Amino acid sequence: MQPQTPQQTARSTRGRLLMQLRPTSSSMCRITRQQTTTRTPCLASSLLLGKEYFRLAGASPWLAGGVVKRRRHRKLERRCGETTTSRARIKKISEENNNTNASQSHRKAQQKRPIPIPNYPSLIGKKIRQYHPHPSTATAVSSSTSSTKKSWLLLMLYCACVCCCCCLGPVSAFDCDFTRVSGAVSGPKTGAFAAPLLNGHTVPAYGLQCIYTFIALPTERVKLAFRDFNLAGRPPDCLHEYIDLYTELRNATEDLVQTDKFGGRFCGKIAPRPRISLYNTIVLVFSFDRAALTPHLFAGTYEFINASMYDMGTPAPPSTCAYVVKSWVKRAGDIVSPTYPGVYPQRIMCSYQFLGQRSTNQRVRIEFMDFDLFSGGAHCPYDRLTIHDGATEQDPVISTNCGPQRGLIVFSSQENLFISFITNRSGGENRGFHAIFEFSENYVNLEFITAGEHVRGTECDQRILSTGRSNGIIKSPNSPFLYQPNVECRYFIEGLNNAEDLERVRLTVEMFRMPQLLGAEKGDCSAGGLTVWFTGVESRSSGPSDTTQTTLCGTPNLPLPALFSADSKILLKFYSGTTQGLGFRILYQFETYFKVPGIAHPDSNICEFRFQSGPHIKSGDFHSPRHPANYPPNTNCTYIFEGAANEQARLEFDLFRLSGDGNYNNDCQNQDYVDIFETSAVDSRQRRRDMLIGRYCGTAMPAPIISRFGVHDLKLRFVTDATGVTNGFRGRYMFQPAEPTFSATKGCGENIRNQTHGRIAFPDFPDGEKSVSKYTVNASCEWWITVRPGYNVLVNLTFMGIEGSKNFQTCSATSCGCSGAALKVFTDLTTDKQLNPELCGVEATDIPNGGQLRSPKNVMRLTFTTSSKATGGDGFALRWNEVRHPVVGDRCEADEFFCDKNKFCINKDLRCDGHHNCGEFDGSDESVTECGEPEVEVSFFEDLTMMGSVGGAVGGVLLIVIVMVVCVCRRRRKAERRRKRQQNMNQDQHHEWNS
Repeated sequence: MQPQTPQQTARSTRGRLLMQLRPTSSSMCRITRQQTTTRTPCLASSLLLGKEYFRLAGASPWLAGGVVKRRRHRKLERRCGETTTSRARIKKISEENNNTNASQSHRKAQQKRPIPIPNYPSLIGKKIRQYHPHPSTATAVSSSTSSTKKSWLLLMLYCACVCCCCCLGPVSAFDCDFTRVSGAVSGPKTGAFAAPLLNGHTVPAYGLQCIYTFIALPTERVKLAFRDFNLAGRPPDCLHEYIDLYTELRNATEDLVQTDKFGGRFCGKIAPRPRISLYNTIVLVFSFDRAALTPHLFAGTYEFINASMYDMGTPAPPSTCAYVVKSWVKRAGDIVSPTYPGVYPQRIMCSYQFLGQRSTNQRVRIEFMDFDLFSGGAHCPYDRLTIHDGATEQDPVISTNCGPQRGLIVFSSQENLFISFITNRSGGENRGFHAIFEFSENYVNLEFITAGEHVRGTECDQRILSTGRSNGIIKSPNSPFLYQPNVECRYFIEGLNNAEDLERVRLTVEMFRMPQLLGAEKGDCSAGGLTVWFTGVESRSSGPSDTTQTTLCGTPNLPLPALFSADSKILLKFYSGTTQGLGFRILYQFETYFKVPGIAHPDSNICEFRFQSGPHIKSGDFHSPRHPANYPPNTNCTYIFEGAANEQARLEFDLFRLSGDGNYNNDCQNQDYVDIFETSAVDSRQRRRDMLIGRYCGTAMPAPIISRFGVHDLKLRFVTDATGVTNGFRGRYMFQPAEPTFSATKGCGENIRNQTHGRIAFPDFPDGEKSVSKYTVNASCEWWITVRPGYNVLVNLTFMGIEGSKNFQTCSATSCGCSGAALKVFTDLTTDKQLNPELCGVEATDIPNGGQLRSPKNVMRLTFTTSSKATGGDGFALRWNEVRHPVVGDRCEADEFFCDKNKFCINKDLRCDGHHNCGEFDGSDESVTECGEPEVEVSFFEDLTMMGSVGGAVGGVLLIVIVMVVCVCRRRRKAERRRKRQQNMNQDQHHEWNS
């Protein structure tokens, strides 16, 4: 760094002097750069001359002295209407600057500087001393002879102008600087301040400033509070009038222009929040550019407060905001942010280190009575208070806090605690924090925590996490001894909850002794108890009917019923009052939880659930494991629906969505599926036989299912593989009174025997006509067709109008399949390996095999069921007949007709009856050769096919006609264009000949 010249040294010294005395009343009518002055032209000239003189004096230290007498200086003060600060204040400032100048002179001498620093404080407030140059300055004085003469001339003119102005009378001046210095102990410590009064003064274009300075004693701080605030503008556009605050100045001598301790700029109608100085000085700068001011622009109060509350422990240099609190020095007390309750400073780092004694098992407790920091987000990227469980910042973090907080209480795990408070340029106006601390040996000893892990920051809370069907013991604090009074501990117990595992918590009470108050009623747990929240979330009780929680107290008779979590978590809170007891001992177990309603298997790891009929239970819900969440992979679950002896079980599905692309037309291989069985007893030894009703996968929602008359139970088996999961299925079960299969009250169904052919329709309507009625809800109809041995039953579906859709490419999980109504065809009653198709819809694609089905035996069973949510449809119609497939070498009987294509033998009476009775795509029984006339009627599927063929032919003819019309039109347009072109050419030739 280059050494300063004598001129630079003098200027810097003069600048420090003026900054120190700027808040006070100085001599020479307070000529400072913050002053607003209106004077006569004579006084203005004296100001300019004085400015030029001091400039030259800075260039020539020999001229720094003066010959102005003390008497004349005091007269000047009186004539200018100025007041000065007390002599003690002036003396103190002069001494401080003398010390400063002396130290600077010593440094200059070391650098062999020839010119000493002039004593500028002696120019103001006291007699101006004659300057006697040091012999070493002779060379410098002789080299500035010309400047000396000019300076003496300017000084003489300046004094003359001042005397002239003073003789002309009082000077009209506007002085708005405001200074308050804390006095002795008995002096005033509070007061008010307000905007200056200005009316009719000339204001320069660049505006004016008023400086308000508040200086407290070294053992005090300054507090400012605004009462009125009505400045122009709106932050951040503070252009014409505003207030700048400086609350972090170490003293009043700091340069306000160059300091980085700027506390903010304010304008508009919203007053700044209260401010407290970081040291003992606050400076307020009011800038404005208007000619009229009133005290109502802003007003407030100031107060010099005791700074002892900010002495929180032993300072830890080099930081000015770091403290060490030792338990053997101070066991309890308060800690606050640096300027609490005023707005805390920006860009500051504070630390609070609490050191206890391990030998006495001390712990530290911090309770925040007030907490208000700028909230920058969940991770507190700006201002934050971080608490560490140890003596340094490298110890584990308990919590990082910002924003407003309520009820924040922190305990150390051992004897030490560390708090760091860091702020950035957040721009907020938050007040910080106020907390109380205490070292104590009476806090809960954490040795009783053996099963889980202590929750850092709490007195005795613990968290227990499952490691996979694990178990353990939880105990009351201080177990096996008496628990302490007025203690509160929580137990967070959490089972697995992921894509593959879901566990719930089972609690078994082994010992419980928490005595009640004498004379207390049963259930009065005010003296202490154990509250259990089955949802794992703490909440207030809504009354005795609240099933989400329960409270245990007293000395209940054991064993108590086991307690289960509602999901994967459970929360227990132990609290004690003034009484003491042995507490409790509880066994916890994590068991697999499928989250399925019903009676679970005793072994929680087996996914089996029973739904039993009871006097008051005739219906309910069931769903896949964990629904509505995704079911787990690699699962095999069984649902058993057990009706009474005179009941039938009924199932209806509301949603069905399994992983895979299965539908009614495949066997659901290599994907998740649901099997539904009828379960019936086969002997007196309670052995049961399961008969498969159907297998379902993908989005093929099952139709309503009802057990047969005499069968009371249904069973559902849900099997998943290792890949792909969805939200599964949801449905309802009902137990309804048993009704005979062919009851007349049903209005449908029949046991058909000893017939060779026939027709079935529901609702019943004539052959060849459309149904005029709709089927109803909860319908259950059944038809049994039995033909001669050696024959099969062939069904030809001629009409279908049943709600639902089997178009699995377009339907949704709630509309796919036949959930509202369905026609089921059981073609083989002897084996459960045959998958029985379910029919619904109204499109040709909804009818498999062209609408024709054939049984492998001589018996076929058909059922039609509707659900309780059915919307109604036209129903169905079908024709059936017996057929026989002759073996090689065998021939049809004399009364039978041989079908050419399918090689069936059918009753001869069915030949030429207007219906195809030979099977799929075999119309030989209705051919022209046999019947000699056109076919009168075809099947429903062939009718739709024929209509499509006719439509295609008509469309082809129309397309050909359109193409021909287009071609003719184009040819005509081309001929017309050629004719016009030839005509134009002829006209051109005619004109040429005429010319």
